Amino acid sequence: MRAVATVSPLPRRNSWAFALLLAGAAVTAARAAAPAGERRLTIFYTAEVHGAIEPCGCTSDPLGDVSRFATLVGAARKESGAVLLVDAGGLLYAESGSSARERPADDARAAFLAATVGKLGFVGVGLADSDLTAGLAAVHPQRLASNFAPSTVVRAPAVHTVGTGTGAVKVGVLGIADPALADRLGAPSEDVARAARRDADRLRQQGAELVVLLAPVEKGLARRVAREAAVDLVVLGRQVGAGLARAERVTRGNGDPSSDGPAAFLLAPADELQRVGRADLVLRAGAPPALRDAGGPAAVRLRQDEIERALKQLDADIARWDATGAAAENDAAFVAARKQERASLIAERAALAAPWTAPREGSYFTNRLIPVRRSLPRDPALVAGMKALDLRIAAINRRNPQPPPPAEPGRASFAGVAACVKCHAPAVEQWKKTMHAAAWRTLANGKQADYKCIGCHLTGYGQVGGSTLGFTKGLEAVQCESCHGPASLHVAAGGLEEPSSVHRLVPETTCSQCHNPHHSDTFQYQAYLRDILGPGHGGQARKKLGDGPTGHGLRAAAVAK
Repeated sequence: MRAVATVSPLPRRNSWAFALLLAGAAVTAARAAAPAGERRLTIFYTAEVHGAIEPCGCTSDPLGDVSRFATLVGAARKESGAVLLVDAGGLLYAESGSSARERPADDARAAFLAATVGKLGFVGVGLADSDLTAGLAAVHPQRLASNFAPSTVVRAPAVHTVGTGTGAVKVGVLGIADPALADRLGAPSEDVARAARRDADRLRQQGAELVVLLAPVEKGLARRVAREAAVDLVVLGRQVGAGLARAERVTRGNGDPSSDGPAAFLLAPADELQRVGRADLVLRAGAPPALRDAGGPAAVRLRQDEIERALKQLDADIARWDATGAAAENDAAFVAARKQERASLIAERAALAAPWTAPREGSYFTNRLIPVRRSLPRDPALVAGMKALDLRIAAINRRNPQPPPPAEPGRASFAGVAACVKCHAPAVEQWKKTMHAAAWRTLANGKQADYKCIGCHLTGYGQVGGSTLGFTKGLEAVQCESCHGPASLHVAAGGLEEPSSVHRLVPETTCSQCHNPHHSDTFQYQAYLRDILGPGHGGQARKKLGDGPTGHGLRAAAVAK
């Protein structure tokens, strides 16, 4: 197993990349100084990538990008070489499926991802419903699903030797799939827990010291399998959302979470490669086979943040109770309990201030979710491949362009900013100073022919008498009519039609079609209006808004943070 290419140099002025370098150096030093009898293994886990090779770049902190993930893997392999990669399913296509119009481009993305998974050295990939979007023949690589018989889609689980020499670790990897996929696979589904238990036992017999289960199923079913099968780590692959910041312990057998018996741990990354999971395992000679969750520095920071938030709320509540006399009579016991809770949190905070140390005995793991941010360096070979993919997708989408539906007689169509400037030159000059005017130019390297991008970068996209891919006809960027409506009738009447066919006031709902959390995370209606309005274009309205935050300021602060 090896990365697609060597890790690119880390920028000197990149704080996150520099922190990554320091962290890698620290781990390398720790591995070099590891006591005899210790073996170490790093597992990267992903799920529900959903064909997202890279994120939308319009947010302040775009998370995702397969080329940045590749550098994380490459850095870990330079640390020790003992790295294992798994994906818990939902790799190829969006959960909502793929429209007929977008299918050819989505197929190209899926093929690119499948090839990348192979080059990065993933040893196992789970099977989710969305992976079957393009049919059985398009499922690559073969998936792990023990409750279905091996076929062209499903392969048998196996034991993988990770690392070399005396430091090698044998890891068994298996998967389960939703029994509801039986009809689509054309094969019956065995009981999920029984199948997982059988294959986990078989992997143990073949020498697996650890067993990892890929589970693109409901969490309740994953817990049941974790209780009944001899597995150590379960990577969830369904509805993972932002992922699990902490591993969830599931005791085998009786299911009592307080039991000290053997347990499995549920892990989940974030979807679309936004936060990838990294579990670092230490196996000690002579230790019981059961793993324990040792938390780790990331878990300590997470708990410290939780404590600070809880203390802030408790301090505010206690101050209010003291001021209003709520501590008297019937409320006294409740308030006293909250004050004792506060004291306990302060004591815990003091204990967490000490540097994290590994457990003295037994085998253990630490787990964290790593945000795949822009500040991470990119693998140059994958970047080149992604750029070529963008151009290929653009060529695919341009093969059969469909014009927008024409406006019937008497219905307004989109005229373009060139028609507006004849009467509204000052307003157009103000518009030219805004980000709206540059919206089309921000799309490059084929993105101007990508259905996933262009809708918010064109005027009248997909509307009657508007624009579509390949039919932009002077409607590039976010022009006047994006906010005020199609203006052909207004232009034809010289602005004298009654009532006006365009509207002056723009409700927030018009903006939020594009300025939503997925594409514009810092959007605030009034703040963004301060950027749009000005001399010649709502000057009086701008004065009424007065001083305050601007869209530019909010975004700059978010980017800096």
